[in-house]
Amino acid sequence: MPFLIDSHCHLQFNAFNQDRLEVIERIKKNNFSAIVIGGNYQESQEAIALAEKYNFFASIGLHPIHVEEINDDFQGSVAAESFDVEKFSELLKNPIVKGIGECGLDYFHVQDDDKKKEQKEIFQKQIQLAKDFKKPLILHIRDKSGFRAYQDVLDILKENNYQGEKLGVVHFFSADWAIAQKFLDLGFYLSFTGVITFTKQYDEVIKNTPIGKLLVETDSPYVAPALFRGKRCEPIYVKYVVQRIAEIKGLSFEEVAKKTTENCIELFNLEF
Repeated sequence: MPFLIDSHCHLQFNAFNQDRLEVIERIKKNNFSAIVIGGNYQESQEAIALAEKYNFFASIGLHPIHVEEINDDFQGSVAAESFDVEKFSELLKNPIVKGIGECGLDYFHVQDDDKKKEQKEIFQKQIQLAKDFKKPLILHIRDKSGFRAYQDVLDILKENNYQGEKLGVVHFFSADWAIAQKFLDLGFYLSFTGVITFTKQYDEVIKNTPIGKLLVETDSPYVAPALFRGKRCEPIYVKYVVQRIAEIKGLSFEEVAKKTTENCIELFNLEF
């Protein structure tokens, strides 16, 4: 099996409390690596601790849904949280932290206009942090219908003059090719999950996106690929995402594995 990197997973979540070591052993046995993603301050601390212990990588940030208290099937009850720039800046001093996020806008879970405004303010603070520390953004963007959240993110990035090389990645990309082009034109990578194994909705975007701008991820414990649909996802399932991208683009598994791994290493400045 070629070397693969799950560019977005949540191994610190409660969903892995019973068998986390076994899940990590499977990652190691398959010669894979992973970036453990923070979604609030505590999750970011836990991502760093886990990455340090098992020789992975981490990101830190405040997910847009945390403007409200949430109750998640895989994580349990999580309180609302404001973004403390100083506390998150301190975490960024750790060299194992390779990105900021996931951050962005979520209009799927959050409907209140005042809360959406708060999301935008928190997102702008994280953009500034990315600029100050020269770290790529890991964007979470979701809407109930249409692509309003995607357009608002694009507008905020431009308003904050967020430009240059290695800007970041749109995690779990779920918009159309017209939106994809706008992010690619800015310099962002697009990342896909196991969802692409059970829907053809994103085939056009994957087919048209240059292989040099694609990342693969599981977003585990969420969205397990078709073979495991309805069950908890885990990082080794990233190979099924690679396999499906290879089928869509008419490339070999090895070519997609090699290039997406290289893309991840380049974007996040990973060292092994």
